[in-house]
Amino acid sequence: MDVVKEVKLLKYQMSLMKRMINAEEHPFFMFAIDHEFEENQVKAFLNILGVFSCRIKGEDISVFYQNEQLFSQFALSLDNVYAPTPPTLEELKMYVTKIFYQEFELEYLLCSLKKQCIQMEVCDFFLQRLKADLK
Repeated sequence: MDVVKEVKLLKYQMSLMKRMINAEEHPFFMFAIDHEFEENQVKAFLNILGVFSCRIKGEDISVFYQNEQLFSQFALSLDNVYAPTPPTLEELKMYVTKIFYQEFELEYLLCSLKKQCIQMEVCDFFLQRLKADLK
C-alpha cells in the first residue's frame, strides 16, 4: 500500500475511533486526538503534571528523575522542572508550548484532564490561578 492510501486509511480509522470514544468519559483522550498529540508529548506532559503534584505537596520528586531523556527531547530545563518550589501558571504555559508546539485554551486542557480524573489536584491548582488571573 502506498503512503497516500495508508494516510487516508489512518484518517478514516481515526474518525471511526472518535465516534466510538465517549467524549464525556474520556475528554482528555479526545483532546489529544483532536490536537494530534504524539505519544511522547502526552507522556512528557503527564510526567510534568506528576512532578508538579509533588512540588505542590512538597513531596520527594526523585522518582521522576528517570524521565530526563523524555524531558530533554523537548529542551526542558531539568533544573526548572525539578525546582523545589510550587509551580507557576507561567511555567505550565511554557511547558505546554514546548511540548505541544501549538496554542490552545489552557483551561479546556486542564478541565479535560480533571474530568478524566488525571492529576485532579494539579488541575484544580492551575484552574484556580487561571481564574485569579482573569480578575
